[in-house]
Amino acid sequence: MGTDLLILPAGMPQQEISRFLQDTNFFYLTGFPEQGALLVIDPNGDSEQVSLFVRENTEREQVWDGFTMGVEKASELCPADKVRKIDELEDFLTNLQIKGRRVYYKAVRGHASCEVIEKAIQKEGAEIVDKGPGLDTLTHMRMIKSPLEVEQMRKAIKITGEAHHACMRAGTRHRHEYQFEAEFEYSCKMQGVLHWAFGSIVAAGNHATCQHYIENAGVVRDQDLVLLDAGGIWNGYCADLTRTFPASGKFSAIQRDLYEVVLASEKAGVEKVAPGVCMIDLHKHSAAVLIDGLKELGVIKGDTDQLIESAAYKDIWPGALCHTLGLDVHDALLPGYHKGDKPLEPGMVITVEPGFYSQAFNPDIPEEFRQIGIRVEDDVLVTEDGYENLSIDTIKEVADVEAMVQSGK
Repeated sequence: MGTDLLILPAGMPQQEISRFLQDTNFFYLTGFPEQGALLVIDPNGDSEQVSLFVRENTEREQVWDGFTMGVEKASELCPADKVRKIDELEDFLTNLQIKGRRVYYKAVRGHASCEVIEKAIQKEGAEIVDKGPGLDTLTHMRMIKSPLEVEQMRKAIKITGEAHHACMRAGTRHRHEYQFEAEFEYSCKMQGVLHWAFGSIVAAGNHATCQHYIENAGVVRDQDLVLLDAGGIWNGYCADLTRTFPASGKFSAIQRDLYEVVLASEKAGVEKVAPGVCMIDLHKHSAAVLIDGLKELGVIKGDTDQLIESAAYKDIWPGALCHTLGLDVHDALLPGYHKGDKPLEPGMVITVEPGFYSQAFNPDIPEEFRQIGIRVEDDVLVTEDGYENLSIDTIKEVADVEAMVQSGK
């Protein structure tokens, strides 16, 4: 930080999803789960470099708004030099030497203290910035997961994988997408997960050709494939897994052939994960396997390298192979990694998720291969000498998937 200040507000409830999610940078540095709090890091402080400000509800507020830890319990939980009531913030900032310093700060919409903070900073004429070396360092710290963080992610992924299995076993019973969504959430909640990393995608038949289908309201027919992309959160850390399974318990010949191609592409991407490899290289490697497999089936034609270079294959796979995973489902990432300027490092966790999506209106794809969507996605830890597939226990081989769906009859 040098002599710079960091002022980091906690998150606020999001109307779009009708619930509170903590700001992930704030949670990473404090572990504090409540809203309305604030973190101040001051390298110039003597005995108080890290100050945490928290709400302390009155008895009346507890009747209507719920309970807060308050200063005493927050002091036990959080590694701050000093925990104070949020009401003390204005006096604290007045006594803080802000003038001439750079202040890392980004307002959070609806946070009650933002006006107090901005007035104090402007009064002293300090420079407010929301990017730079201090925040870049924080981003890099978040990118490299500690052993403790990896353990939280293992738990989230294990629970998520078991919920995927529960949905497979329900494959022959449920005949609406929302029933599979309910099955997934029920399984997760019975294992202690209270929140989801993102809105679950349950897409049957042609719906699976849409990358981010979220209605989850369609009918599931016996001949459909069901694409389930969903993840739970454990202690703040996200899982993100996708599996595709036949509603009847048996892939058709065409479905099986396409699934095997996507699976081979996914495995190839996972197996190439290692320190020093760029995400764009993983993507191209996985894309080559996908294209070669589809060429053998007669789905597409052309030179593999040229199809990749021209991005002509994007009609059937418009997305990217990888994204980082952690406290956010698309986790903190410094510029350059997706474009291939920077290589993977040990401790990073990424997804590997190729897919095949054939729209009904695509005239370049033979008709028998249209209106099919398939994705397989694992969560992978970059290790010192290679990789560890954290979701290896979530089944994906054709025979295993069919057997699990049929076991639920």
